[in-house]
Amino acid sequence: MIQLIINEWQKVFSRKNNIIIMIFIIGIAAIFSLMPLLFNDDQAIDTSTYGENWEYEVTQQITTLENETEAILDQGEELDFSQSITVSINEDEIQRLSYHLNEGIEPPAVNDFYSRLVDASSLNALIGIFVTIIASAMVSKEFSMGTIKLLLIRTQSRTKILTSKYITTVLLAFFYYGLLYLSTAIFALVSTDMNPTSDYVFMTVYGSYEHAPFISYFLGLVGSNLVYLVIIATLAFMLSTVTRNTSLSLGTTLGTIFLGTGVTSFLATKTDLAKYLITANWSLENYLPGQGAFIEGLSLPFSMTVIIVYIALFLGVAYYVFNKKDILS
Repeated sequence: MIQLIINEWQKVFSRKNNIIIMIFIIGIAAIFSLMPLLFNDDQAIDTSTYGENWEYEVTQQITTLENETEAILDQGEELDFSQSITVSINEDEIQRLSYHLNEGIEPPAVNDFYSRLVDASSLNALIGIFVTIIASAMVSKEFSMGTIKLLLIRTQSRTKILTSKYITTVLLAFFYYGLLYLSTAIFALVSTDMNPTSDYVFMTVYGSYEHAPFISYFLGLVGSNLVYLVIIATLAFMLSTVTRNTSLSLGTTLGTIFLGTGVTSFLATKTDLAKYLITANWSLENYLPGQGAFIEGLSLPFSMTVIIVYIALFLGVAYYVFNKKDILS
């Protein structure tokens, strides 16, 4: 089995599209991390961390923002677009700094390391697309190239052959995700300031602020993203096995990625059965601190159960078709 996985891994890395994907991931991570420096955003590149008397400095900063906001609002005229934006930004910053002050947590610099790593999770959907490209061709490409016959004349069973391909697909999804975060972390080390505490302060979906140990929050984020990638990889892999058509598998999976959440939200307004769809449960980020499920009645145990059932169903269909049908015809 291990040798089969190694062979599949070598085949994937011998393809040009995989090399292009890896370069693209590193490039996106670089742009994402260095963008504030590239565009010379004075606020973003501000390295103004606080000193030992940070409570006093934060209090002064809040007072300055409050005075600026009050001066704009006291003009007695209708605010223009620029003034409205300034007031909104100042109020958000006052709220954030006040939370740090009340909780006794020293605020980080504007462009900080923790936020850069957390914000990189927004690129997880992009990694899902790359995983779909590879997974959609994992089995169907063997048919289109005629190499499936060479695989099946070996002494290894069909189950072992398909398992090796699936494991390789999941490992590749993890590899892409790890490459994204490793690249982001490396670039962020030279473009951001390290956080002064181990606490991470974040805004909730309700508009308030909370904090949590960064390590636990980040690990929860990574875990939820990896579960999402496993679902996408499994769906694309199943379609590749059943349809033997790379384009159909790719198009169906990408359609699910882009339209799944929106369609599910619409169906949720019509029927309670929407909560049983995989697209309603695949984003476990909704259960992180400060987040919330977008469909009533969902919980982490419920979503995990639904995910396990769907993955088992996808794999069951893939193995049945690959083992039972005359795949040499």
